[in-house]
Amino acid sequence: MNGTVDVVRGVLEEGLATWLPRQRWYGGGRAIRGVHCEELSTIADEPEVALCVARVDHEDDTHTTYNVPVAVGSPGGLRPSDPAAIIHEDERTLIFDALADARTAAPLWRILAGGQAVQLRDGRLGVGGDGGLDPSTRDIAPLAREQSNTSLIVGGEHLLKVMRKLAFEPSVELEMTRALEAAGFNHLAPPEAWLHYERNDQPHGALLALAQQYLRNGTEGWTLALTSLRDLYADAEDLNAGDAFQRNQAVEDAGGSFTPDAARLGDITAQMHLALADARGAELSAQPITPALLAEWADEMIGDLEALIAGNAAAVQGIGEHEAAIEARINAIRTVHDPGLAIRIHGDYHLGQVLRTDSGWTVLDFEGEPRRPVEHRRRRHSPLRDVAGMLRSFDYAASVALIERSTPADPAWGHLWAHGRTWAAANREAFWATYVERTAGSRLLPDAGAALTLRRAFEIQKAVYEVGYELAHRPQWVSVPLGFLLEATA
Repeated sequence: MNGTVDVVRGVLEEGLATWLPRQRWYGGGRAIRGVHCEELSTIADEPEVALCVARVDHEDDTHTTYNVPVAVGSPGGLRPSDPAAIIHEDERTLIFDALADARTAAPLWRILAGGQAVQLRDGRLGVGGDGGLDPSTRDIAPLAREQSNTSLIVGGEHLLKVMRKLAFEPSVELEMTRALEAAGFNHLAPPEAWLHYERNDQPHGALLALAQQYLRNGTEGWTLALTSLRDLYADAEDLNAGDAFQRNQAVEDAGGSFTPDAARLGDITAQMHLALADARGAELSAQPITPALLAEWADEMIGDLEALIAGNAAAVQGIGEHEAAIEARINAIRTVHDPGLAIRIHGDYHLGQVLRTDSGWTVLDFEGEPRRPVEHRRRRHSPLRDVAGMLRSFDYAASVALIERSTPADPAWGHLWAHGRTWAAANREAFWATYVERTAGSRLLPDAGAALTLRRAFEIQKAVYEVGYELAHRPQWVSVPLGFLLEATA
């Protein structure tokens, strides 16, 4: 059954070395020495689909493992509608990402929905969950959303999230969603079934795919925020420069105003953190934040900053000139008294990770920051890390919407920029005020002054992460987090 894929193994590995770095979900940033398919097993015929677990070896002697199901055929046969999905093509062979076409994505769904383990050449596929899914469903379409994995809509009812970067460790996504569901937090889509890739030489299976309810009427928070900002900027172009009062009034009128949604997000975020503070289990229960933990966090933040500057000196020259001032903001957390609780957190919290439906906000994707190792994502952290991520997202939205509309050379840039800053400030305040009010009386946070000290340090850490991410994936956006870091020293 593996004859065809064995024949094309060499060209597949060569093709992946150039194809992988072009993918949105690829880790990026490091030169590739070579690619080796550690698992290449056919899971369906006509069309032929193979599970490919590819180890990418980097020039710096590190490696990363990716899940790339592939379809194998001839150039005259089945082709993906998106040419970017083609990994290799010559006069005899066509290989493409199997998730790019409904017919070649279907075998993975059949295995997961069928609930039966599948023996592969070098490992096995194990299935978990309550079952009840229809393996015969053929209506499969990609979800058009930028993310670190690939999501497919199945039958209009289910979301099949296929993990791209694999880790043979406990799944953060499963741990978090199941713990929150058990704690009574219902603003999420709980897992219906999941698929693990298991190997005898690994202590844990790697989460390969996860099925959840598809929230068909949901709109991403990022999309809603940009809509509000586009309306604001369109209206602002017809206004005089105005003062702060007029800008605030314009923000409240823009697109029906986003601030009520920001406040509701603050409430949902607080509910999520309060539920996690009550979670049970050795890897989940809350713990007091100690001085040693504060020092560890400060060291980590400064290490992230130093690594960014050392690795990208020319691109982040402005940060280097203000490094001492930024580090002073970070070091302030070392002396925070009674800093609250350390809990498991979302870890990659921003407007793109929340969906507004008819019933309110739903939180998505509990894997944490994709560039962080799993061990780091499973640690307990201050809930203010999540808060900082969402606050940074409001700033991001204002800047990105402005970049879409104008340039610094435009005479209206400064006028629009002032309106965008006002929008970001209003939504940050609405989110923060509601979050603080909702968590009042709990042990989650320190007093107001100490909470701000911690929050600001986490915002700096998030911006440092964002600079590295943008340099690797979207260099045209790097000015957004760079600008925040320079403002943070003012």
